[in-house]
Amino acid sequence: MNKLLRFSLFFLVFAWFSNTANAQCVSSSSNVYEFFYNGTHYEIIRENKSWQSAANCAVMRGGYLAEINSQQEQDSIFYHVNQAGIIASNTVAPDGGNASYLWLGGNDLASEGDWIWDGKNTGTGPQFWQGTTAGGPIGGLYNNWGFEPDDFNGQDALGLAFTNWPLGTAGQWNDVKHTNLLYFIIEDADTLVALVHPEDQIEFNAYPNPGSGLFSVELPEDIYGQDQALIRVFDLNGQLVQELRVSKRKTHLDLTGFTNGLYFLQLVNGNVVRATEKIMLQK
Repeated sequence: MNKLLRFSLFFLVFAWFSNTANAQCVSSSSNVYEFFYNGTHYEIIRENKSWQSAANCAVMRGGYLAEINSQQEQDSIFYHVNQAGIIASNTVAPDGGNASYLWLGGNDLASEGDWIWDGKNTGTGPQFWQGTTAGGPIGGLYNNWGFEPDDFNGQDALGLAFTNWPLGTAGQWNDVKHTNLLYFIIEDADTLVALVHPEDQIEFNAYPNPGSGLFSVELPEDIYGQDQALIRVFDLNGQLVQELRVSKRKTHLDLTGFTNGLYFLQLVNGNVVRATEKIMLQK
């Protein structure tokens, strides 16, 4: 499916589809932070689950626990982890040096030392690492371990560190027990619908549309001026290209430095997407 069609369907679905089915494993849409990297939709879920439960939830939401395959993807994910309003003390793995972690899709549950990407918890997937700290990557695949993995007392699931621990620093990977109850990151989730309850959806206007670069955005009275109200702009590849805090009912958006094409606006309030809009930049 080409990207234009994918994003068009994405926002059509947003307008009418109920989030009931996708949200079954998440208690509140306010606990979901979403972002894009390289055209792929990710969700950071601020609710505590074991590794298996997190993987099952990822599948229910149309994706899988995140699988990181490059330094660029690692950097993007960790950037957004730090933007997601995470309280470190709420997602701690005691066996991981009492540091804070989020689940990724790696594990060696099926065979000790054979680390695979298995974000759907199927028991199979491409192997990216063999062994413990003395081991090495398979096929040159990306990894970002601290001085890990060490299989301390049977650690079989992959966590992305949010804080430092004795054998590594925030952003690196550690093997921790799969029974820990941690936040988690979903890759390729179906849509943004799960972020908004239908009764919470609102409308906002951006004009002129098409426009040559300078757009006016009018917001509902109950949104503008709130400390956590943001407008995010994504390009057709799903890359976040601009973000601005909303301070007035009528906000000006300057895209004169960007290339012609379709862009997507999100109105975000308290990490919840309240509305979306499409605009066409045509100089």
